[in-house]
Amino acid sequence: MTDSLALYARCVEGYVHENAALQSAVGAEGDHTMLLEPLGEGEHNVNFSLTVSPRSSTGGEAHAFVVRANVLPQPFHACQIRYEYDALTSVEPSGCTPKPVFVDSSEDAPGKGVLVETFCPGRPLDFDHLSTDDLARTARIMADIHAVTPLKGCPLHRPQDPLCALYAECLERFDLYRSSAYEDASITRWVDRFCALTEHALDAAGPADGIAHIVNTEPLASHFLLPEGDRAGFFVDWERPILGEVAQDLAFFLAPTTTFWDSEYLFPTTHIDSYLRTYWDAVDDRFERGSFDARFPAWMKVSVLRAIAWCCKALIRYGGSSEHQTSKAAAKIPVYLSDDFLEMILQECFAD
Repeated sequence: MTDSLALYARCVEGYVHENAALQSAVGAEGDHTMLLEPLGEGEHNVNFSLTVSPRSSTGGEAHAFVVRANVLPQPFHACQIRYEYDALTSVEPSGCTPKPVFVDSSEDAPGKGVLVETFCPGRPLDFDHLSTDDLARTARIMADIHAVTPLKGCPLHRPQDPLCALYAECLERFDLYRSSAYEDASITRWVDRFCALTEHALDAAGPADGIAHIVNTEPLASHFLLPEGDRAGFFVDWERPILGEVAQDLAFFLAPTTTFWDSEYLFPTTHIDSYLRTYWDAVDDRFERGSFDARFPAWMKVSVLRAIAWCCKALIRYGGSSEHQTSKAAAKIPVYLSDDFLEMILQECFAD
């Protein structure tokens, strides 16, 4: 357990056992025990499993939940933890996501707020040890989520053009990097080259069409849980969803900068078309392709650029402060910004 996770564990433990509203939401009123255990941490949240069990001899089933304490807000959220709660409520009809049961964004909550959601069983997707149907299951999960029709007044952020908005966000991060004490001239040259190639792809992409789907925007391998049996699985971790284009989720998931974050695996570019066919077969005409084919190549480039921009900004954040940092970020960022990795990215993702 990292020092930051241990610190939050003590805070959350006390909070869970003292908050009557939370206990009521998870059915822990009366003669019940609550067991809180560390589950893992990301860049923005620390997570704990919460098991609620009847104490009396009358029996009854134990119920499992996940407690998420926000430690670092995402952009464009007035309240990160409330946004996650609203996102899970919006996407619940898919049957592929945790159900939200409690949220507290008050100053009394640990960190910057607490969310409690149902526990989803299953093993995390592991690119280094793929089973035969693992990738097909992820395609089915995303298709089911993307097929959910958002309700009128859905509170999720909806950019006018999600592709251009994400590219603009990348440029903002690069500007911060260039003006910082951590800029490396070699990395900046790579960035300038990638940006020029991305702008050509954006010009060819055409206008956005079909910005009406709930997209997670960060489908990392660790966010897919694959249980035993016939069920496709679950998609957890809803920090930064938007109403946007399905191409964003697919491009992010297939980009080598995504697969390599959780593994040593680089998704072969020769397999991308096959995966997309599997996804559209799973969609099964529940919605139209829209401008997907025209814009997907640009989405791939912007997805890769997003990862590089995130690493550049992280150099500033982690290099000059003691903010929450995972061991994975500490290990992967130097690799992502190395000449060898960036050369590979150029050949695989930008050499049309």
